[in-house]
Amino acid sequence: MMVVTPDKVLKRAVKRLTTATGASAQFVEHERDMQPEKPINLAIFDARTRMPDQAFLAKIPLTGRILYILTGQNLARKIQLFEAPQATSLFCYNDQFDDDEFISSATKALRGDVFGLQKYFPWGVTTFTMLVKSYEDKTKAIDIMMSYAQMAGVRGPVRDRVQLVADELMMNALYHAPVGDNGEELYRGKSQKELAQLTDVAPIEVQYGCSGRYFGISVRDGFGSLTRIKALDYLKRVGTEAAKIEQKKSGAGLGLISVLQSVSKLIFNLDPGYSTEAVGLFDMELQAKGMAGARSLHLFTANVDDLPTASAGAAQQGAEGGSRAGTWLVAALLGAIVAALGTAYYIKTKPAPAASVQQAAVAVTVVATPEDASIRIGEQVVSSGMAIRVDTNKAALAIEVGREGFEPWSKTIAPHSMKQSAVFFVDLKASE
Repeated sequence: MMVVTPDKVLKRAVKRLTTATGASAQFVEHERDMQPEKPINLAIFDARTRMPDQAFLAKIPLTGRILYILTGQNLARKIQLFEAPQATSLFCYNDQFDDDEFISSATKALRGDVFGLQKYFPWGVTTFTMLVKSYEDKTKAIDIMMSYAQMAGVRGPVRDRVQLVADELMMNALYHAPVGDNGEELYRGKSQKELAQLTDVAPIEVQYGCSGRYFGISVRDGFGSLTRIKALDYLKRVGTEAAKIEQKKSGAGLGLISVLQSVSKLIFNLDPGYSTEAVGLFDMELQAKGMAGARSLHLFTANVDDLPTASAGAAQQGAEGGSRAGTWLVAALLGAIVAALGTAYYIKTKPAPAASVQQAAVAVTVVATPEDASIRIGEQVVSSGMAIRVDTNKAALAIEVGREGFEPWSKTIAPHSMKQSAVFFVDLKASE
């Protein structure tokens, strides 16, 4: 870890937790003093009084991760910090750390093992799992969860927030996450009444539990249609555009504004094309005092080692699309069976890459503006912000970005000469 802070109290707090994550750490007061002895896996930046500069971001490799420390009052105004692709966490700190959350967040960022509600509870806390695959199931699941929350001592106003968040997250997972082969939502344009009449949709996994201090809920789908770019776009609407968003009738992510205003901590665990998990944690003590609203926000992506190569990705995409629903169904059924054991595990299968493709440790990412521009890296069509591992045996790899009404952009790079991952920020110019 590289820890950038002039605050001696914060430094001591992080230092005593470093060994818990199995990592070593260097401490500096300013980013200009950063001279890492090793490649930086996780940078912790104290952004309570000043924002990081480009020199800081340039020192963090694409495979590194960044955790920002903020005050409890300005999280919504600092969401733009996630625009750096390495950023995973906005973590509020006033008088002291939430030690468990810090350890969990740092470990997820370092290891890439991101899924599971259980990661936010102490050992021994039982979490319960429900399989939900219809509107009727959703209603029953909320009733069960509310009964459990009442038995756990969660007060009425807090239960109302839990119910709102549970309903929103389940609606998104059931009806906005499912997409077809072309990426379009399967149920786009349907009214809530029409959705309620669908008897059987792709199953989702819902987990909940209570540690005495925190009540937690997680909702996980088997499509992975929520990308980092899309999640960030929704979250950036918090504030001035919130009122406009809530006036709209439907659409994935529109209710994330109310979710962010209701939880104490909000976590998105993303594995694009496979699975999305949203986790909401409610600090029962703070919320009972009327202190609602997210005090930390996290965007985690599954381990980069699982990324397809640019040359093999097109062939993998077709094979994975056919098996995705089946593997998730098995995982969800297993989750229902092992509910009493705690965390359920997501089963993911990927075809082995062709023998002629060397798995390299470097990746290429294209971040395009506008975000819906088409991006092709080699033979692979990708989304903006999606990292693609490249075959370092290749002498040339073409990158093309285009969109109707804009001038196309292209570049050819030489993977065989690449020593580290690369990010290209492409701002398309409108056609005259």
